[in-house]
Amino acid sequence: MATELNKNQWIEILNNRDLTNEIDLSIFQALYSFEGHQAYAGQIGLLLGYKGKTPHSPLNSEIGRYAKRIATIYDIEFTKRSSRKFKFWDLFFNGWDEGKFFVWQLKSELINALEECQLTGEFISADEFPNEKLNNLSEGIKKTVLVNTYERNSKARLQCIKYWKPVCRVCGFDFGLAYGDIGIGYIHVHHIVPVAKIGKSYQVDPINDLVPVCPNCHSMLHTKNPPLSVEELKQIIKNCSGIKS
Repeated sequence: MATELNKNQWIEILNNRDLTNEIDLSIFQALYSFEGHQAYAGQIGLLLGYKGKTPHSPLNSEIGRYAKRIATIYDIEFTKRSSRKFKFWDLFFNGWDEGKFFVWQLKSELINALEECQLTGEFISADEFPNEKLNNLSEGIKKTVLVNTYERNSKARLQCIKYWKPVCRVCGFDFGLAYGDIGIGYIHVHHIVPVAKIGKSYQVDPINDLVPVCPNCHSMLHTKNPPLSVEELKQIIKNCSGIKS
């Protein structure tokens, strides 16, 4: 009996929808979006829309059910707690205590499988490039907008846009009104809190921490480090609109 699954086995599992539900993929994708692919379970719960004092509880329950489904097909030997209960999370994550919190980190084989299956949940728009690709850009290419992975996480984006609507919160631009069918629903998402100020215990809130912005305003927000606030950029636009040529 095995205690670990290899990449090819994870690829089979991820593509088997009798085993892998949408919520399972959502948990992996949310965790993938954090630096080092690690976070507290409560952070993941909040990112997926769970509220209350224990937003991680539904995740713990689902992880247990998911592990049991996998064990019906794959010969798995689960590790046990001192209480003799199984550590179902151990199949998917490395885990350790950090103060009063418990950290989950995606196992490398699962990360590789998510990437090969293109199931990481990241949303990359045409003018956004992940950091690792910057070295391949030649001189003369337009200035690139760099966004953190919270902004590229599809679940966080959907929650943000569903609440705020796909309209720029800075200038009010609506792609659907400007371009018709091809523009409906299109928008960038900007993380309000500067990444440098995010601590390990930071709880991502897609509604209060993310904001929809058009690509132009997104670029302008990132002209400074830390980025300009939405209100600061609104004021700049207001001041410039009063300038006569």
